[in-house]
Amino acid sequence: MPAFPSQHQLEYVRSLLKPISSELGLRDFERDVVENAVQKLVDQAYMDPLLRTNLGLQGTVTFESHTNLGTTDDGVMSEPMERMSLGGSDAGDAASASAPVTNPPAVPKIRRRARGKGNRADQFCIYRTSDGQGVPALAIEYKAPHKLSVDELVTGLESEIWPERDVINKDGQGFTFTARALAAAVITQLFSYMIGKGIQYGYVCTGQAFVFLHIPDDPSTVYFSVCIPNLDVIDDDETRLHRTAAAQVFAFILQALRAKPPPESWHDDAEKLDTWAVEYEDVLRNIPVTERKPKEPRASPYKPQRWKGFQRSPILTRFRCQQPDATLGRPEDEDPPSPSPNPSGTGNKMMGASSRGRSGKQGRRRGEQQKQGQATKPNVQSRPFCTQQCLLGLAYGGPMDENCPNAGQHGQWHINRPEFLRLIRHQLATDRGPDADCAPLHRSGARGSLFKVRLSTHGYTLVAKGMESVDRASLQHENKIYDQLQAIQGKHIPVCLGTIDLVRPMHYDSGVYMHFLFLSWAGQPLFDCGHQANKTNIVKLVAATFEAVHKLRVLHRDAKPRNILYDNGSLMVVDFERAEFRGRQSLGLIAANGQNRKRKRKMQQGSEDFARELECAVESVSSCLACPAVADGRWKCGGSAGDNLT
Repeated sequence: MPAFPSQHQLEYVRSLLKPISSELGLRDFERDVVENAVQKLVDQAYMDPLLRTNLGLQGTVTFESHTNLGTTDDGVMSEPMERMSLGGSDAGDAASASAPVTNPPAVPKIRRRARGKGNRADQFCIYRTSDGQGVPALAIEYKAPHKLSVDELVTGLESEIWPERDVINKDGQGFTFTARALAAAVITQLFSYMIGKGIQYGYVCTGQAFVFLHIPDDPSTVYFSVCIPNLDVIDDDETRLHRTAAAQVFAFILQALRAKPPPESWHDDAEKLDTWAVEYEDVLRNIPVTERKPKEPRASPYKPQRWKGFQRSPILTRFRCQQPDATLGRPEDEDPPSPSPNPSGTGNKMMGASSRGRSGKQGRRRGEQQKQGQATKPNVQSRPFCTQQCLLGLAYGGPMDENCPNAGQHGQWHINRPEFLRLIRHQLATDRGPDADCAPLHRSGARGSLFKVRLSTHGYTLVAKGMESVDRASLQHENKIYDQLQAIQGKHIPVCLGTIDLVRPMHYDSGVYMHFLFLSWAGQPLFDCGHQANKTNIVKLVAATFEAVHKLRVLHRDAKPRNILYDNGSLMVVDFERAEFRGRQSLGLIAANGQNRKRKRKMQQGSEDFARELECAVESVSSCLACPAVADGRWKCGGSAGDNLT
């Protein structure tokens, strides 16, 4: 099978293209022309060992209309944007309800609009890593060309914009003012989406032009760079392929994939930003048609970038915020094309962007110094998890486990569980920088998300299941179920170390998590790694695991492959949010025969529920094992990979 489509295939795709009249049409156009090509490029780069290593690729990418991390859809595909934010805090703005939890009582689910923004971006680039994670790497906002022309975009972004100074509550006339208002609104819209999702890279696309955005360590500023492929590409130029839309997006995505997620301190700063109550459609509607065209012909401020020949074949974008990893070709022109990215340079908590200059170079030097300083401390993601036996000792006062990879950091004996919870709560409130010992695992369910946590003072490394405030009762219920199952912790289910209420929230994928449940690492989702194990043994392990849970009178009530994890020959079941404890009732006084018969029927029904759940678990896993996708290890049976852990 050829790596890339033939010329005939490309011509066929071209023949199907239609004029763009809406964002939906633009989405289809970009998918066929740019995104499919970019996805193919990333796939091929990842398959090449040399490119994979040099580019630091850990997987491939997909383009999705949502972040697709296991959370349920919280609304229609594109609802009107009520508030476009510069990072405001509207955690309480709610929209929808999730599936109820039978036990404990259902709590209406309030889906959070990510800190003041409307709904979500039109498209996301998801980084599908080889270990099964789905990381939202980049946000995309489509604007049909009749809503935002190339002239408006280029003129509006000719120089830096301070919305409060230049646009907000300002009355103005003329093409330049209206162009700046439209450009500021559309960038603020995507900026707000990115702040809410914790994504530092994104771009606006009109089908004719791209505006690449990057939010640096200071979330009050957004860098931008305009790219117009039709003006950049010259047919007889040796670097013409580097300037195509697909190449520019490909290079930009490579930068995004290499970036680390922002630390909690970044989210803390973002929560302090002001909010601009505006809607792009309103801005557009209030501009007279006559104001959207220059009254006199004017030269475009856009300068197509010209590059000299390369000694090798690097991948270069016009975007210069990220420090380069290698020597790149320099533009032939001394003056940079306008606009180009650079911070605004003041402390005002508003969105800003300007031409490249001294402050941009200083920012790059600071970033390089920080990167060098951080290299001395291992990242929490690279730390090994503690063993089940180790965390059993921590939770219940058992002996030290010499086989734990972190045993040398634990001391001569375990601290007690209350002390662990006290120390980790304090650490999570204060350790919020780039090298913090807490990071998202990029696995989410309908209610929560998983984090990898390490107690820095003692080296205990484990999983934290985060929940938002509206789901606190569900997390407490799950903690009680784990207590009921203490006898099989570390063997059939993870070790549970209890819950805490966080002093300061943790953020991930628009979630604001205020409550943590600490668990031992149980492994990867069964449908992501089951191809590594003997299928017959897996079925036997599933049966044994649920029999052990049922023996302790707990009915899981969601016995699906997504809630079964596998790790080096062991199998564990997780996610007890919906579970019920079916404890035996005390016999009491013998009542009338009718009451005795009623009690017997109830006991019989309980036994049938356990038997039915066991059968369901075995059948669903067996069905999953029979999927053709088992051969390449990409199981998608019974739900998305994000559902399995929470």
